[in-house]
Amino acid sequence: MVRTTYILIFAVALTFLGACSHEHETEAEVHEHGGTSVTQYTDSTEIFLEYPALVVNQDAKFLVHLTDLKKFKAVTQGILTVEFTNGRGAKLSLTEDKPVRDGIYTPVIKFTEPGNYIMNITLKGEQVSDNIIVNDVKVYSNENEIPHEEETESSSISFLKEQQWKIDFANEPVIKRKLVKSVLATGEIKPKPEYFSKVVSPIAGIVLNKNNSNLGSIGTFVKGGEVLLNISPSVDASANIQKIKNDYLLAKSEYERAKKLFEKKAVSQKRLDEAKFDFESKQVSYNSLAEQIKITENGYSVISPIDGYIEMINFNLGDQIKPGQELFTIINPSKLVLKVNVPSTQIEAAVNSKNASFSIEGINREFSISDLNGKKISVAIGLDAVNRTIPVYFEFTNPQNQIKIGMYAEVYIHEGQGEEYIAIPDSAIIDEDGLHTAYVQVEGEAFEKRILKTGITDGNYVQILEGLNEGERVVTQGAYQVRLAALSPESAIGQGHVH
Repeated sequence: MVRTTYILIFAVALTFLGACSHEHETEAEVHEHGGTSVTQYTDSTEIFLEYPALVVNQDAKFLVHLTDLKKFKAVTQGILTVEFTNGRGAKLSLTEDKPVRDGIYTPVIKFTEPGNYIMNITLKGEQVSDNIIVNDVKVYSNENEIPHEEETESSSISFLKEQQWKIDFANEPVIKRKLVKSVLATGEIKPKPEYFSKVVSPIAGIVLNKNNSNLGSIGTFVKGGEVLLNISPSVDASANIQKIKNDYLLAKSEYERAKKLFEKKAVSQKRLDEAKFDFESKQVSYNSLAEQIKITENGYSVISPIDGYIEMINFNLGDQIKPGQELFTIINPSKLVLKVNVPSTQIEAAVNSKNASFSIEGINREFSISDLNGKKISVAIGLDAVNRTIPVYFEFTNPQNQIKIGMYAEVYIHEGQGEEYIAIPDSAIIDEDGLHTAYVQVEGEAFEKRILKTGITDGNYVQILEGLNEGERVVTQGAYQVRLAALSPESAIGQGHVH
């Protein structure tokens, strides 16, 4: 982006000292005919270049502002080389070992031949290395060749590089993006049912200290089938367990005998069915017991039904345990469920949705169900009678177990496959008196306010129907400070800089 202005010396003083708060050189040859500003971007660097009208055999000071686009901060070190080449191939160059001030190099060049030059800027440093080409640098034979133009009043907002570098600032080009229509809803992280278990005691007994020296603590990971607790059963409990085992073995033996007799037509079908029913009912009781406890030399061991972490322990060593008493809560957080409460007015979106994105307290990033190898598993049949929402359930894997059960989430339910739209980040939009506005960086230190007409959102990006053009650079961080500069230059951060 190149802008050239030709202004009178008095107007230049007002513009550069007042509007931009720049303290430039005072020599007449610098200010008499104004100057040129250039703003260009590479993948890693923004250059904002200012220089006066260039005349043969006159020293010309170039103000080179360099911004490291990784964090939109000033380039603070590096060797800068500027080389000028004209149409005949004649070259002149200058090297500066470091900036005169953070972000600013000030090479002074004296041209010996008029004409159009290509400016090749090379930066080499640990912070950033880059090469930038600036075309059409015009050098005049004498001052009389410089065209004169009347000053035109600018409506742009001045926000200096020094101000931008001091705050969290960023911009990005306005481009087309794939957006999926989304519905905002609230959600809650819940355990996956088969990955959550409350372990209860099937027997009465006592938890002896000597038999539980390896008792796990809260947060311990246990494998399915691993011993959690040893219980020394009461006499009645022990007899009851033995009875369940004996009844099962007896019923099994009787069923096998009945099958053989039936094959020999020695018993009726009814007798076989009765033996089978008795065996299966006794087997259920025995298997249920066997899944919960193991018989050991110290009594009975309660085992974990799933892989997971001990979340809760509801007894103390030495306690007398009752049958059915809750002992542990085991949770495996590797897979979780997101319950989304979709407003009843958006039932169609709830039914049609296949994906969702969500953010949760304490984690500064957004998660996508599809990126977490997840999927929608169900939509509730009826509405929640209290808040008039319809629950929608998604399951997903939990990377590094960083998402915790019970967390609340802000959720965007995605509807449809999406289309390409001109869109900008939600962070670029400011609500001003009920109007959606954004700030466009038209060049290095000049901004324009735009009133927007917006369309759909996917939670991160917002469709722009009116107010921005593709390719313009919109402020995505620091827009509020630019707004303050527009309202009152004195309210902005870091006024003024000296070159």
